Amino acid sequence: MADTEALDSTVFDAILLGTGFTQTIVAAALARAGKTVLHLDENDYYGGASGAFGLRDLLKWATKIASTSSAETEVNADKIEFERRVAKSYNNLEFQFHRVETDSTDNTVIDLTTVLQAHKDAPAEVRIKAVEDHITSAYTSAATNSSKEFKEAIHSLATWASAPELGATATQLQSVSFSQIQLLEELLKNTRKYNFDLSPKLLYSRGPLTNLLISSGIGKYLEFKLLERTAVYEALTDKVEMMPTSKEDVFVSKALSLKEKRLLMKFLQFAVDYENQKEVWEDYKNAPFSQFVQSAYGLTDKVLTAVVYAIGFDGNDYATTTDGLKSVKVYLQSLGRYGNSAYLCPLYGVGSELAQAFCRVSAVYGGIYMLQHGLDKHNVDKAANKWESVVDHTGQTLKANQIICSREYLSKEMDEYIEARTLNRNYVSHCIIVTDRSAFGETTLCKTLFPMGSLILNPGETPVQKNKHTVSVLQMCGGTMSCPNDRYILYVWAESANLKTDAKEDLTAAIRKLVHIPGDPLSLKAPAPTHAAPAAPASAEDCKPAQHLGDASAPGEDQPRMSLDQELDMEQVRQEILQAEKKLFEESENNTPVPSRPSTPAPPSTGSGTAPTKPISRTAFQKSKSSASLTSTQDSIAPNALFTMFYKRTASWPRVPYPIGSEDLKPLPENLTVVRPMNHSLDFEAATEEARAIFEKLCPGEEFLPPTPEPEDHHSGF
Repeated sequence: MADTEALDSTVFDAILLGTGFTQTIVAAALARAGKTVLHLDENDYYGGASGAFGLRDLLKWATKIASTSSAETEVNADKIEFERRVAKSYNNLEFQFHRVETDSTDNTVIDLTTVLQAHKDAPAEVRIKAVEDHITSAYTSAATNSSKEFKEAIHSLATWASAPELGATATQLQSVSFSQIQLLEELLKNTRKYNFDLSPKLLYSRGPLTNLLISSGIGKYLEFKLLERTAVYEALTDKVEMMPTSKEDVFVSKALSLKEKRLLMKFLQFAVDYENQKEVWEDYKNAPFSQFVQSAYGLTDKVLTAVVYAIGFDGNDYATTTDGLKSVKVYLQSLGRYGNSAYLCPLYGVGSELAQAFCRVSAVYGGIYMLQHGLDKHNVDKAANKWESVVDHTGQTLKANQIICSREYLSKEMDEYIEARTLNRNYVSHCIIVTDRSAFGETTLCKTLFPMGSLILNPGETPVQKNKHTVSVLQMCGGTMSCPNDRYILYVWAESANLKTDAKEDLTAAIRKLVHIPGDPLSLKAPAPTHAAPAAPASAEDCKPAQHLGDASAPGEDQPRMSLDQELDMEQVRQEILQAEKKLFEESENNTPVPSRPSTPAPPSTGSGTAPTKPISRTAFQKSKSSASLTSTQDSIAPNALFTMFYKRTASWPRVPYPIGSEDLKPLPENLTVVRPMNHSLDFEAATEEARAIFEKLCPGEEFLPPTPEPEDHHSGF
């Protein structure tokens, strides 16, 4: 616990507990509106459930979560039990360092069962020391390897193997191999080169969050890269296929027939302007989105997959036509803003970097921040049902008119009210994988979707069980500053309705289609064993520094970026799609090839007194990767899974109608706002809109995060 001096003032307009994504936006907006803000977090990092860690810190976090969740303690009704509640929100956490298959003969497996059994009743320190000595004496290279990371690797493996409360993690370490020790040593040496996200997400380049970053000026704190490709798993062919997700992709796709291209272009033309064509979709507005696009446009299965999953999927497997069309339009609006992709990926870890950017703005306008600051209890006037103050670990009583917090900061009594009103349980199964090469060939930054019902979870068993929710995969490369250049990170996640299955059971079927898991015969086959050769690093282009939002494009750059204040001309987009469709008709009639890119730009707008606007497509899309043949990834060499971590995160939230009986519980104080857990969708739209709604409730009539003045402006707050 960090030691802090007493605050000069203990009364504020608002106190926020937890630096989760929603709270940080609200804090920035309140401070920008002139409110006094105190922002506290018991963690020693920003982001909460959206935090990002280096390798060493990730393992420390995982060990703490697994150990705390297994401990049973009595809880006072008014006391804040932050660590226990955080641990309770994660289930079945386990991690594993895999035994790399090499042709080296020096890969002895060290059995630990005997020494663990002999010291099972000994104090933890004695048991760990015995296991550590056993590994060191058996490891032939121990005498010559004196690096601190090597010693830390052996000590860490001994500690985890000696901790039965870690469950599956400890069980898997009943024996360790030399390659596992070497792998952990390498990971520890590069710990600062990793940024692992607990809740990975992307941004639509013209979505609510990106627009907010631009309008408020907060985007100047951040750097991004464009997502390169989107792939979807095809169950019939048992292949992961790259999908056409832009006009250029449609033109060059060899996977789509001419008829399919025309159908897709016709739908995209409609989707750009769907709000003005209600007669086309109004009868389907509450019907499944897939039913509408198939019935109204007669799309084939392949095109339907591209529309519903590669373009229109926002994490909701049961999206209505209204939801689906909204997602497709946001996607189409986002294309072309910075290049031939709709998604932006923040560098250095997604959630943590975004949270810190908003925290900086709050601090500039007077917000006070304290990390690693323990909290003891809430004081509530129960007669008036009004929250009054929170007491911290130093005994200070901190007061405010409003308090905004995540569920982990509630007292037992407060949390019981939410728990009783949570009718449907909801969880998100997660897996983090470090691999030695890309799972998608030359594509390094890619998202992949395994549609609902496309995977068999229990091969060889009856009855057959298939995935009930879409599995999302996001591959990160060294260019995102998430990992070293010769390593890749795969984030795999899916919604889950209960705790009957753990994350490993929910996600392994998808993982087997992408990587080789040592010891798993059902995963992809591994390449021929070698002397632990490092993976081919991401190309120099992938690893070059990304630009800040709003920077002009460098000459000859593969991913040109438009100025963020240059708005997209939707009529121009419509005209470009019409022109593209016309070319497809010409190809059908004349049997002539269509160029991979329109040879001339769309006609500029020629309104009276208005300067011509530039075509959004320009002539410089991303080159090889986005224009590559849209084929299967199965032909590329399967990467080895070096490290995996599974966990299931609680995302439940009260829904109406509320269960009978919950009305007998004391409602939450009116001046206490609890933010929702981070959901499973790919973007931040829900959290961004929630933050806006909270601010507008607390500050009616105030502008939500107006532009930040330049430093030379005397009213800037500097």
